[in-house]
Amino acid sequence: MIYVAADQNLYKIEELIPSECKLSTHNLSEGIPDLNQADALIVRTVSHLNEDTFPSPPNQLKFIGTASSGTDHLDNEYLEGKGITLASSNGCNARTVAEYVMTSLLLWKEKHQPNTPFGKVGVIGVGKAGSAVSELLQDFGIECIEYDPPREEREAEFTSASLNEVLGAEILTFHVPFNKKGKYSTFHWLNEEKLSNRSYKLVINAARGGVINEIALMKAYVEGRVKNYVLDVWEGEPDFNTEVAKHAFIATPHIAGYSEQAKVNATKMICDQMADFFELSSGSLNYQIPPRTEDLAHIQYDLTKIITRLHPILGYDKALRDLIGRPDRKVLFRNLRNEWPYRFEYSSLRIRQGLLDEFPELKKIGIQGF
Repeated sequence: MIYVAADQNLYKIEELIPSECKLSTHNLSEGIPDLNQADALIVRTVSHLNEDTFPSPPNQLKFIGTASSGTDHLDNEYLEGKGITLASSNGCNARTVAEYVMTSLLLWKEKHQPNTPFGKVGVIGVGKAGSAVSELLQDFGIECIEYDPPREEREAEFTSASLNEVLGAEILTFHVPFNKKGKYSTFHWLNEEKLSNRSYKLVINAARGGVINEIALMKAYVEGRVKNYVLDVWEGEPDFNTEVAKHAFIATPHIAGYSEQAKVNATKMICDQMADFFELSSGSLNYQIPPRTEDLAHIQYDLTKIITRLHPILGYDKALRDLIGRPDRKVLFRNLRNEWPYRFEYSSLRIRQGLLDEFPELKKIGIQGF
């Protein structure tokens, strides 16, 4: 029997944990519990594990998995030096993040330039999420400029755009890991210097807080060099800069990758890797998500109304803005992430065929008809 300690907010962990594991769940946002019996620990991004927060990992703990694409909350070098194998759910929410970006773009276009082409979109970071964004942009016929020098070094078949090429786009969207060290540090990658002599229609950050210098971005907005921006991630999470949020076109509490499908994928991927590591006979248990039919009322819709019925992005935006001025906004920020029901990815939604015929954008984003 493998003893597994896990964050209590890991989605469907009880249904997906391999049958040969004994599971205990904990509120890991309040710290790491006694792990003296645990062979494995499964966390989320709220758990920062390093020499200061986790100074004495028990000897029998051999596996730590994070049910997230990013791993910047884990000190890989320190934990691996303790003999612990690390795993992540890289790519689990790539499609969900891409849909968040495309939803933001569609809402922005409907409001600010309904009869004008999007223009070129610079995709900064072309891993799993960035690639999914590029594919969706191409489905819409939007020209994208892919920038990822580290990937170009790793993969002979990939060619990155130059820095000048990507900064020459009209819209920027970020999908890089957060990294303060090394040749390809992403800390404040978009800074005052890069913003000083350029203008952008829209800047989107659905990667990690700190990739963009938020103060420099807000300054560029106030001075008219950036027309609009969308932020899902924040430097001080779970706190956030309220002035920056006030000026945003859309501001959300780090939920771009949140969907029923992405959350199940994240837990399933970690359980499968854990099963492989411990050589268990069974991986994650099977869990099927049936499609959801949205029988929208026969009223007069425009594209914005339909999108916001199917995607909670503006609901999250309103909820985040309601936290401005609240002394307990850090706790409430976490609650927004943990307590709201997860949306369905567009490809798992069914709506009336007549609406798809009227609004072809909905079909391009993956919604199917009935």
